[in-house]
Amino acid sequence: MEWFYQIPGVAELDSAESFFTFFSVPYEPLTLRHCCLPVLREFHLRLRDHVPLRNLLEATPREPWLLARRLLAESYEHCTTEPTS
Repeated sequence: MEWFYQIPGVAELDSAESFFTFFSVPYEPLTLRHCCLPVLREFHLRLRDHVPLRNLLEATPREPWLLARRLLAESYEHCTTEPTS
């Protein structure tokens, strides 16, 4: 997860809402208020499990930010969508 902490600005994030704002992930404030801990736990697990593969010839500075943004969006979706039976 070291790659995540190297994203400029991540160290200053101090709330669930700040993560969503920073990564430009749309969310419903009331929904997030009720499930922020599960969402952030899921986000942490996804961050831990994903290590960006880097090809130094193709790497861009935004790749880690884009990966983290996708994982946060997936975590929110996972925790706010009711399972289908």
